[in-house]
Amino acid sequence: MTRAARLLIAGRVILAIGNGLVVPLTLIYLHQVRGIPLAVIGSLFAAMAVMSLVTVPFAGALLDRVGARPVLVAAIAGQALAAVGLVWVHSTLTALLVLLLQGAALGPSFPAFSMLLAGIDEDPERQQRAFAVSFTWMNAAIGLGAAVGGVVANVRHAASFQAMFLACAVLEIVACGIILRLPNVRRPAREQAQEKAGYRDVLASRGLRSVMIATLVLSFTGYAALDSGLPAYASVVAGVPVNAVALALTVNTIVIVVAQLSMLRLVRSLRRSRALALIGLIWGVAWAVFGLSALPAPGWVRIALVFAFAGLFGLGETILAPTLMPLVNTLTDDRVRGRANAMASGTVSLAFVASPALSTGLISIGLGAGWIALLCAGCVGVALLGVRLGGQLTAEQDIVASARDRESADLAAV
Repeated sequence: MTRAARLLIAGRVILAIGNGLVVPLTLIYLHQVRGIPLAVIGSLFAAMAVMSLVTVPFAGALLDRVGARPVLVAAIAGQALAAVGLVWVHSTLTALLVLLLQGAALGPSFPAFSMLLAGIDEDPERQQRAFAVSFTWMNAAIGLGAAVGGVVANVRHAASFQAMFLACAVLEIVACGIILRLPNVRRPAREQAQEKAGYRDVLASRGLRSVMIATLVLSFTGYAALDSGLPAYASVVAGVPVNAVALALTVNTIVIVVAQLSMLRLVRSLRRSRALALIGLIWGVAWAVFGLSALPAPGWVRIALVFAFAGLFGLGETILAPTLMPLVNTLTDDRVRGRANAMASGTVSLAFVASPALSTGLISIGLGAGWIALLCAGCVGVALLGVRLGGQLTAEQDIVASARDRESADLAAV
């Protein structure tokens, strides 16, 4: 990878350590330290997700106008300010203000990072490796931050949480300093003035439309379903102990860190469309295995099935990281690159708004099996979209080749 890509990944790792310190413990802090009822906290988190969803479209237009670096720095600075704000939160109103700021800053950070990482090195092979390495180290960093937070946090001492929030803010400021050393990724102002573009132009490409639909379905069958559905289904329907649910997330992280580079070799040998289809197949099998954990069986069998689900889901993630966002950036021209990244990230925000209510609602009325069936059907749909996408892409778009490989092919053609 280029030096710029390594610097950007280093900045993201530092940011992820800070997020690991704060994100898993924010709910506990607001409820057990500040005394805000759980039902109210759920509404606060929903408001944060809605704010994230609202700001993403504006961020996409801003990315195309001013570039990825200033948007990313502003987003991270907003997250640092929100982390500091958590220190003085003492009521529902103050928590709402801080979480709205957090959502407004969090939403734009994902498309800005993706656009910057894709833009600072456009060689497809190195770009694919950069996304894979970034994803691996980000997961390891979040796990490290969460482990430190788990040791330091003490609900009897608010200062233990406040120290972590301040540490998170400091790490985010350090990440800003690193990112400011990188080149900006943007269209020249003269080109912007000559040719206006909007979100309608993002979907002009048939291949990119298929990728966006697949991204939307993956958002609902992926992280949003995992975050809300895993603890609800495993504990309520499958009767798995809470500590086993927590360990399942650890299994997921370990699989990602251990398997990412090996899976990257597999992804390189596949067409991007087939890699997308493979994600759908793996996640479909994973959700089916998770569904089986509710069948009458000894406790250790049900726990083993939950762990197997977490591991299979992690394998799918290792294919997703070097496939989806590089594919979005490959199929997008420079006029609407920021909007395309924002649209892809917006589907994730939308899923996090709707999925918790969907999953917990179906599980609470005894339709957990129906929820699993919907997820499996969605994953099969992604696999079919991947197959369809293969007929919509050119060989250059579908096959990842390094600059050296393309140069050799051009020389051979001459």
